[in-house]
Amino acid sequence: MNHIFPLKVSIVRCSTYKKKEVFRRVKEAIDLIGGIENFVRPGNRVLLKVNLLSAKPPEKAVTTHPEVVRAMVKLIKEKGGVPIIGDAASTGGMGLSLKKEDAFSITGFRKIAEEEGAEIVNFNSSGYRKVSIPDGERLKDVNLAVPVLEVDIIFSLPKLKTHELTFLTGAVKNFFGCIPVSDRNIAHRAGDPRDFAKAVVDIYSLCQPSLNIMDGIVAMEGEGPAQGEPFPLGVILASSNAVALDMVASQIVGYKPAEIYTSVEAMNRGFGPKGIEEIEVIGAPLKEVIRKDFKKSSRYKSLTRRTLYRILAPFGMRFFKVYPLSDKKKCKQCRLCEERCPVKAIELKPYPVIDYERCIQCFTCHEICEYEAMRLRRSWLARMIS
Repeated sequence: MNHIFPLKVSIVRCSTYKKKEVFRRVKEAIDLIGGIENFVRPGNRVLLKVNLLSAKPPEKAVTTHPEVVRAMVKLIKEKGGVPIIGDAASTGGMGLSLKKEDAFSITGFRKIAEEEGAEIVNFNSSGYRKVSIPDGERLKDVNLAVPVLEVDIIFSLPKLKTHELTFLTGAVKNFFGCIPVSDRNIAHRAGDPRDFAKAVVDIYSLCQPSLNIMDGIVAMEGEGPAQGEPFPLGVILASSNAVALDMVASQIVGYKPAEIYTSVEAMNRGFGPKGIEEIEVIGAPLKEVIRKDFKKSSRYKSLTRRTLYRILAPFGMRFFKVYPLSDKKKCKQCRLCEERCPVKAIELKPYPVIDYERCIQCFTCHEICEYEAMRLRRSWLARMIS
């Protein structure tokens, strides 16, 4: 893909989810990079790929906030486009017997769709189609959600969150939700963050969006992407390039872009800038929105204590590992962790028992547990050097 450098990333301050203010700020962020008219034409069917990780209400900061989605729906309709809100909706959790579509209600997306006249598609219901991946590094083909293949334009609407495996989940990682659980398990089997990042970018190569709007008004810090804590970051980011957007977002919350493997892998394949010098940040100055008090994930903290890490790593990476651990008080015995573990390292007896010899620290169980019953524990050395 050819890019015009420098790639623009806009940063706009926004400290509230009030409807009118969010619309104004989202529009401002897009106007700074050329305006919505540069991305939507009358009649275009536009897929808004939201982050719908699980059926959690907006205040938990697990999913893209519905007011950000509303703003995008309104802007698309103003230009004559047809907005479609889509993701693979959760099938359970929250103590409810859910239909697949009900996750859209809990997260607030269905209400937005009804009020603003947008379509909703659940990838699990609309189906998947096998697609080959030219030059795939880890995946040679995947089953891709049919709506991704049939719309005219794709917009990525990620939530700014930490992630135990990729450290940060953003506009690129957002498209991991476009494949079914069976394919996600294959991608997760490597366990190694660098190999997983290659699989994520393989998927992204098929779904590259025209526009990316990141919800960083309230981000998630700590043990993301599902069990972290809401963090009032107060920003909205926009860019035509997902990789550039993620690179700027990572800096805002205290990472170096080179530490986010999905960004590095995408850069190496030519999907974005080769470095920060190829990005033009406009709007709020980057240095004024950087937050040094943003908490990273346990795995990041364990692997980035450089001095002891360099000394002790040759003697065994196991000293630095972060492991999942079941909390029996919270566990509802839904069996989802057992079913979704890509290496079958979990068995209910009657609560989850983890085979740590088989566990690859992919943290799928931690990510998908909607009862927050799968916690993370660090080894004694990882705790000591954090």
